[in-house]
Amino acid sequence: MESSNAPVLYSGWVLKKKKKKIQGYAKRWLVLLQDGTLFYSIHPNKSARGIIDVPHASVSSDIRHDLKMLSDADFVKWRNMLRKFLHSNPSEISTPTEIRPTSQLIDKADGLLQSCMISLQNLSVGDSNPEIRKVLENMEELRKKHGEIRAASSRRASGEFGISRMGTPVGHSLSSTSPSMSPLVEAPLGGVTASSASSFSAADDGDFYDAYDDFEGVEYQIEEEPGHAADVGDDSEDDGEESSDPEESVQSSLIEESNSIGAHAQTVTYRKELPAPVSGEEVSLFSMLKKNVGKDLSTISFPVTFNCPLSLLQAVAEEYEYAPELLERAAQSDDAVERLSLVGAFAVSGYASTIQRSSRKPFNPLLGETYECVRADRNLFFVAEKVVHRPPIVAAYAQGKGWKASSSGTVKNKFWGKSLELIAEGSEVIELNTGDVYSITKPSSFMRNLLAGNKYLEHVGEMTVTEIKSNLRLVIQFKESSMFGGASSRNHVVGTMYDANGSEIASFKGKWDEQFARQVDKDHLQVLWEAAPMPPNSARYYGFTNFAMSLNEITPDLQNILPPTDSRLRPDQRALEDGDVDSAENLKAQLEGRQRERRKELEEAGRTYTPQWFHLNPKKGEHEPEYIYGGVTNDSDYFQKRKAVAHGRAQWEVQGAAIFQDK
Repeated sequence: MESSNAPVLYSGWVLKKKKKKIQGYAKRWLVLLQDGTLFYSIHPNKSARGIIDVPHASVSSDIRHDLKMLSDADFVKWRNMLRKFLHSNPSEISTPTEIRPTSQLIDKADGLLQSCMISLQNLSVGDSNPEIRKVLENMEELRKKHGEIRAASSRRASGEFGISRMGTPVGHSLSSTSPSMSPLVEAPLGGVTASSASSFSAADDGDFYDAYDDFEGVEYQIEEEPGHAADVGDDSEDDGEESSDPEESVQSSLIEESNSIGAHAQTVTYRKELPAPVSGEEVSLFSMLKKNVGKDLSTISFPVTFNCPLSLLQAVAEEYEYAPELLERAAQSDDAVERLSLVGAFAVSGYASTIQRSSRKPFNPLLGETYECVRADRNLFFVAEKVVHRPPIVAAYAQGKGWKASSSGTVKNKFWGKSLELIAEGSEVIELNTGDVYSITKPSSFMRNLLAGNKYLEHVGEMTVTEIKSNLRLVIQFKESSMFGGASSRNHVVGTMYDANGSEIASFKGKWDEQFARQVDKDHLQVLWEAAPMPPNSARYYGFTNFAMSLNEITPDLQNILPPTDSRLRPDQRALEDGDVDSAENLKAQLEGRQRERRKELEEAGRTYTPQWFHLNPKKGEHEPEYIYGGVTNDSDYFQKRKAVAHGRAQWEVQGAAIFQDK
């Protein structure tokens, strides 16, 4: 089929299925022209991957999908546009007439409801008014009812449509023709005008990459009728997304291991909210600091209401939310500058989840406490352990497709009167299967306005990402906000990349809570990373992202697999998550008491705690300790041990470490 010069009727982002099952979807730009020609490309500024003639195609909503819409609203829009070119049969790409008005009314009501909830939440900050909390709880119940009404109206679809638990139209295909959608050939986007971006905008600038496999969207299958096949290229290329990565077999083995213990993405649904909203009255951090001027905060036992229901180990895992997306791409790149750029984007992305964390801190782990985050849907395998009690040192290890990371360190603090500075000390190293090794140093973080005003968290200072072998270096400045600039002056970052001779070779800009981009030229930016939107209910749940809300969840695949030292089994943290503040306070005191007893027993015996899954790097001095993944015995690889436990060949053995049940 020849490319068309017809004007654009409609365009937008969709998700396109990749060839390999484990690869999920990639974000693609879909364009529909007024003559019924359909294109897709990797970006609005890029040439099309091919053409489909919609009037001669069969379009259906089916579980055997090739395209997935980003939202229900997008599904409705694309449905209505494609309908213009299909046959007049009302069953084709249509839903019952009741669904659209009901859905629109519910969406409008939800918007008004959410606005009211946010206003009430702002009024109740620092206030324990039970009437406001009761109204908020009732509103939350009403919001859930809206979801049930929306789903029920969709199910009344006369058998043509059902609504899955993700809100995705599934069920009977609306077309009898079902050959799979062919890949589209490279072709110019005739009639499509792509304007150059002149400002820093996530929606318009730079390149966009793969979306998560578990993206909850609405699905399409677009199929060519016999005799009207689309132009096709080499089916084996799959947009150049196939990889002959030598570590791919290793990663496949890891995923198969996860599948064998029930951790496959398609069998696990992760929650989107906590069992209870923010619980307990917020106590003034300033008053506590004033009483303990000059003291190390790790030595102070704070009330449980200073905490959010995550441990420090889980907070470290949060920093790897975007690691698979960014580090996999880095491992697949053959350009050293691009690899360092993506590793830098990963380093910045670790701060995005902290945007609404201004007043509560994670639980301080007990000595020997561990945490795992095994997510086959994200190609992420993570484990962390508290290896030293004082100063509190946490060691962590993560692995994905073509990359691995290790870190160990502590956080020191300084009280400056109106703000608290948190100083990250330690090492973080990223290794790619390309042979590159990167070291990362981090800036300080500040909790602002402790005395008065709206509290907020700000990261200020210099982050340096260095490729050790080539001495390529990326220096990223986390800018301090202006005294008179307000919220708009916060969270900005600028970066410069230097070669081994110190010459500037690339520049970067962005905001650590939104995106990070490379400056291609004066008017163009390439977006390397973009933060996922915060959930609408985040303020009710400690400012958590969707990823954070899943971290303390014990999903069915984890039953009888977690070691007794895992943070998910910590009872005081679980009680706070459930909203039982009094029980959380009592349990916290009991756990800390047992920890003191264990430490005393070790001291009396003249022994020190030996970490289970990490060991001290002998090449580093005691004033600069570094912990390496893997213990001192043959039975100290966490993921190998986990696999043996899952298959009933071994049991977790805990000696002198944190356990959360009475002996």
